[in-house]
Amino acid sequence: MELDHVSFRYSGASTSIQKVTATVPTGQILSIIGPNGAGKTTLLKLMLGQLMPEQGQIKVQGQPLQDLSLKQRAQTMAFVSQQHAVYDDLRVKDVVKMGRLASHSLLATITDEEIQPYLAQVHLETLAERWLSSLSGGQQQRVWIAAALAQEPQMLFLDEPTTYLDVGHQRDLMTLIRELQYTVHMTVVLVLHDINQALMVSDHVWLLKQGQLIADRPAKDCFDAELLQQVFGLGIQIVEVPQYGPYIIQVP
Repeated sequence: MELDHVSFRYSGASTSIQKVTATVPTGQILSIIGPNGAGKTTLLKLMLGQLMPEQGQIKVQGQPLQDLSLKQRAQTMAFVSQQHAVYDDLRVKDVVKMGRLASHSLLATITDEEIQPYLAQVHLETLAERWLSSLSGGQQQRVWIAAALAQEPQMLFLDEPTTYLDVGHQRDLMTLIRELQYTVHMTVVLVLHDINQALMVSDHVWLLKQGQLIADRPAKDCFDAELLQQVFGLGIQIVEVPQYGPYIIQVP
């Protein structure tokens, strides 16, 4: 995916996406980070085709994004949002079957066997018959990821997937995302609010501030206190933690 001078502004909004030019690294994990209001989710929506740029263009495999049909988009990109409605009458397997509709007609019969590989990829194969509402927040997030994987997309987009999860489930989810990228060989694009999570899980990072792309670089090159202070407007110190590596902390 390529973004060429992409700009967008909501009506009456003070912040906007301003002439973003960048290429999503194929087969890698890309995190988009920045302070609140930087335009991270707006940029993600533009990349998904949920919003249309006022200026500039987004291409997928050389083809303008707006030229792709809804079915082509569903077979190319899958999206896991921050929040999902939890339906009391849906089982885990029913949610994942919805993801398979990208490859079937709406009236197709999708068997339980067809979705087992996607449940296995998120380690939920034993929970297929459970009601979605009976699962923990971390398990529910895995179900929605399985539904996204069932589309068999080339790119997986996640908007702040660790929101509302406790620390343990956040860690497990980041581990799962890295595992999926390695085993399924897909491109993953994350919006994250935790700098350390982003730099731990990602191969590449985009740093946004007030709708502008401030930095586009490998994650290992983002342990730069001066750069992070510029983006987040905070005092930043980078410390070395035994058996972990560099860790970013806010200082007064």
